[in-house]
Amino acid sequence: MPEKNGFKYVYAVSHIDDILGKVASTGRPDKLTITYVQKSWNLSNAQYSAVLDILRTMEFIDSVGTPLPLYSEYQNDKLSKKVLAKGVRSAYPDLFKAYPKANELSKGDLEGYFRQHSGADEAVLTKIYGTFKKLCSLADFSDNSSSSEPTDAGKKGYTPVVRHQGGSYSPIPITMNIQIVIPNDASEEQYDKIFSSIKKFMTPPQQPDEE
Repeated sequence: MPEKNGFKYVYAVSHIDDILGKVASTGRPDKLTITYVQKSWNLSNAQYSAVLDILRTMEFIDSVGTPLPLYSEYQNDKLSKKVLAKGVRSAYPDLFKAYPKANELSKGDLEGYFRQHSGADEAVLTKIYGTFKKLCSLADFSDNSSSSEPTDAGKKGYTPVVRHQGGSYSPIPITMNIQIVIPNDASEEQYDKIFSSIKKFMTPPQQPDEE
């Protein structure tokens, strides 16, 4: 398979479109092999095997071609681009560790990274870069997760309140059960200290009288 120091590449980036198009539009094979691709998908060029090798690194298929969960997820039109982004991150773990938004890097930065870590000549370097950029162009790396900003209930010092008719507010009473384990051989003095501490920290502060 075409590879240079761990960086796999395809002979023609159009082969990526062809294979992923078939994955999305056909059934789930027992094993996705170059023989299956040639006979069932009528893609006779043996160079398509390079794309299958990339599907392995993306964890779409295992070492013998058996489809993995990401393969099935990619067949869902609503998930396919997000799933492909996940696969690309799996195929280039060190790159995305160094640059979490590697898909947004400039051509110069990416070629510099691939050149340094692969030691490839210019012809192979062009293929490594082209393979990565083609995969990224078909994927969706955007993060649609909800904001990590804590809600009121998660903020320190938050006290739930209830609104009464007329617009007034009052705290909602909360009951907490605290279990204290006291050693059997504790002395009377230790008991006194324990319960004094409980009284000190559990008794609510006295509110000043309103004038």
